[in-house]
This record gives sequence, C-alpha cells and structure tokens, in this order.
Amino acid sequence: MAARNGPGYDRRRMDAAEQKTSGKSGKGTPAVIAAVALFVAVAAGWTGYQLWVEGPRQVALAREKAFAVTQVARPVPAPPLLGTTAEGKPFTLAEARGQVVFVNFWATWCPPCREEMPSMLQLGRDLAARHPGKFRMVAVTVDDGWPEVMKFFGGRLPSGIDVIHDPDQKVTRDYFCQARGACPESFKFPETYVVDASGKLVSYVVGPRDWNDPAARAFLERLIP
Repeated sequence: MAARNGPGYDRRRMDAAEQKTSGKSGKGTPAVIAAVALFVAVAAGWTGYQLWVEGPRQVALAREKAFAVTQVARPVPAPPLLGTTAEGKPFTLAEARGQVVFVNFWATWCPPCREEMPSMLQLGRDLAARHPGKFRMVAVTVDDGWPEVMKFFGGRLPSGIDVIHDPDQKVTRDYFCQARGACPESFKFPETYVVDASGKLVSYVVGPRDWNDPAARAFLERLIP
C-alpha cells in the first residue's frame, strides 16, 4: 500500500507544480504581448516614415538627378557682379541678398536659349509669386548690345525677371570657373547657376531644359527658406 501511495503522492505534487508554473506563465503573457505590440508599432512607424517621408524625398532626388542638376562639390561664394541693366547700372547679388537666385546665361543668337526662355520665364514668375521676396530670376545675356535683346522680347523687357547684360562675358567666365573650380576651354550656352540665400553658388545646369518639369520646381523650392 505504501508503494502505491508514494507514486500517487508524487503525481499530485507534480500536478501542483505544473499548475504553479502555468500560473507564472499566465502572468508573463501581458508583458510578452506588450513587447510584441511595441515591436509592431515601431515597425509600422518606420514603414510609415519610409513611405511618407523618405519615399517622397527619394523620388524628388531621383527626379533631380534625371533633370541633370550638378551640385557644386564645395559651395563657394558666388561672384558678386552680374552685369549691367538696360539703364547702364551695375547689378550685383547685393540686390538679391537673402534670396535664392537663379542665374541663366544666354544669348538671342543661341537657339536652345530661345527655346527654353518661355518655360524659364513662367517658372520665375510662379516662384516669385509663391515665395515673395525669397526667389529671384536673373537672365544674363552675352549679346553684343541691347537692341538685339529688346527685339527678342518684342520691344519690352519681361516682368518677373531681371535681364542683365554681359557683353565681354567676364561675368560668364567668373561663374563658369567658380562653379567648376577651373576654367573650361570654351563656353556653351545656355547654362544656369543657382545661388542659395546665403550667397553661395550651390549647383548648376548645363544646357537647355524644360523648366515646366516638376523636378525644376522641386529642386529650387528645396532651397528656398
């Protein structure tokens, strides 16, 4: 009888132990659930960040790359003089202090320059209206004189843009060389340079563009404070 009672007693002790262990496990379940919930929340937050923040940013950068914007390796102070106005007065960056300045070098005898001018003017007007006092567009012509320029614009300079004259291409050379850290053997038109609000030359675009491209607006608005 004692032998039979021994195993029975042991089984009851084991059952009690299992119940005790099971009870402890039950108490730990909420902590496990909380940890899992936290992990899911963090994962969802990271996924949301990627979708809503990083996603659009990467898309914008990809579009900018496709638009072929060249970033200046080390932003440098932009040459201060931009040329002379139709009235013969010097025009400098000091007149656009604190603004993002879009500087385009062009000529009326340059077919690609003429082709991109309408979309460029529209972009300039749109950004100037949307960001008052924060954006300025300057078109620096290398034509021999003002008569050709005035004829191109129908006898009247367009609004929403500063048209400046650089007949000896000194300013043109300064920008070409400053952006690259060295002077090219020859100049090609059009070329566009972007000066940030601190007066630093930060990027440039070689050749004509369709400035109605959303990438152009996104690229410039990213710099406007």
